[in-house]
Formats: sequence, structure tokens, C-alpha cells
Amino acid sequence: MWLPRFACPECAADVTAEGDEAVVCTACGNRYVRRAGVWRFLTPARHERLAPFIRQYRVVRQQEGHRVTAPDYYRRLPTVRPDHPHADDWQIRRETYHHLLGHVLATGPLPLHILDLGAGSGWLSHRLSALGHRAVAVDALDDDADGLGAARFYDRQFAAVQADFDALPFAPAQFDLVVFNGSLHYAPDLSTTLERAHRMLAPGGALVVMDSPMFGADGDGSRMVGDMLRRFTVVCGTIDAVQPGIGYVTFATLRAIANRLNLRPHFVPSRGPLAWRLRRHIAWVRLGRAPAAFGLWVAR
Repeated sequence: MWLPRFACPECAADVTAEGDEAVVCTACGNRYVRRAGVWRFLTPARHERLAPFIRQYRVVRQQEGHRVTAPDYYRRLPTVRPDHPHADDWQIRRETYHHLLGHVLATGPLPLHILDLGAGSGWLSHRLSALGHRAVAVDALDDDADGLGAARFYDRQFAAVQADFDALPFAPAQFDLVVFNGSLHYAPDLSTTLERAHRMLAPGGALVVMDSPMFGADGDGSRMVGDMLRRFTVVCGTIDAVQPGIGYVTFATLRAIANRLNLRPHFVPSRGPLAWRLRRHIAWVRLGRAPAAFGLWVAR
């Protein structure tokens, strides 16, 4: 299993190995360990800050039928059974994954070093590792059913790293791709998050955003977030909904950030099944806002 060059997520200094299961920062002395197959780079302070969102995320995922413990389920992702409660959503994820294969990976050499941010259960890192790439899965959630703990189900090993993607524990300039895997909309500051991710890229590397809800106008995105928060209070019976980030992205914002980073962006939409598209059109009329676009955004 390939391991990246780690760095301290708090002060960015080098770390030194302490056996095979721990590293220590050479500057601030913080010690980070590998436990249950996952490298733990969340400090207690960061873990406390993220804890309310993590608790909420687990509740929502449980309510929506995402939490599964069958190994074959994870190994097949992003393919699911037709009767899966979120089969349409996974069809979008599968379509976007194939965009990644055709528009990005097909043009590069093997192996690519790929940082999978917001990796969840690690399905993308599993797929990429099976293709011969060197993937690193990063998420704040280490849950055994819906987080990095699910990596135990896969027959291909890859590095699993529990960390905040705004405090990445890696030395810069070592990844060919940095992929936000359905996760960029959780960032509180898109510009800061993408600039930090950009520092992880080796020369000629690319930033990739997969399946974050994208809009042409902020108004449509903010109304979608409002609708989701109201649905959360109904489903979960609480008014204490946590919103960790802006909840959506706009094409204009991504384009402006790419320009500042001297990158050229390109978007490949995922269309989804016909019934899914029809439901979205009906919702557009009923709710009075444009639906989100999903797909693959690449900036090189």
C-alpha cells in the first residue's frame, strides 16, 4: 500500500515516523497514530468542532437508508441494485465516475497519485486502486458503515486518513489529482479550500469536483439549502440543524477561483435517468428555483 508524505496538519511542519503506526511533528510535537487501519490526523479541537455535523450526518444517512454493512454492497459501488432506495442518485455518481475515467484518467499515465477528499466509505479510492492508481481516501468520518471504517470491506488496500480537508496532513506537490468526491459544498470557504487543495498538486496536476450541487445563481442554491434544512427538521425532529458549509457551489465562483489559480476549468454534466430528470423539472416548477447540476468539474 502506497503512503503519501505526511506533514503536520496544524503547523505544516515535517513529521518523523515512530515505528509503523505513528508519526510525530518535528515542530509542535503533535503525535498522530494509525488505528484500526485509519491514520488519525484530527486533533481533539478539530474533532470537537466537527462533532455536531458528524452526529447529524450519521442520523440523516441512517434515516435515508444509506448505512449498509454488507461487504458486497461496498465492493460494487458505485453500482447498486435497481431497488436500492437511492438508485437514481447512485446512477448519477456512476455516470460522473465514468466521466472521470474518460475525460481525466484515460489521458494520464499509470499510476496516478490521487487524493480523494470527502471519500466517505472509500468507494472511489477502491475503484481507482483496482485500476492501478495510488489513492488516498480522506474524510472526517471514520464510521464503520458510512465512513473510512468501511475500507475493511475492500479487497484492494489504500491509505485511509481521517482529517479535515481544510487541514490536510500532507506535504505539498505530490498528487496528480485532487478530487472532491461529492464533498466540496461542505467547505465553509470554497476559495480557501480549493487553494489549499491546489498546493497538494504536483506540476501539471488537476483539481476535480465530482457531484457537488452546482448552480448558475446563488439565489437558487440558497433556496435549495433552505429546503434541505426544513426537510431535515421534519425527518429528524429537531430544529438544531448544522450547516457546515455553504451547501452548494456556483459555476461563477469556481471559474473565478480557477482563474486566480491559473487553471482552465471544464464541466461535464451527468444527466441521470429520465424519471429523475422529469422529477427535477416538476420540482423546478413547483419550488420556483432551478435544480442543481451534477457532474464532473475539472481544472488543469
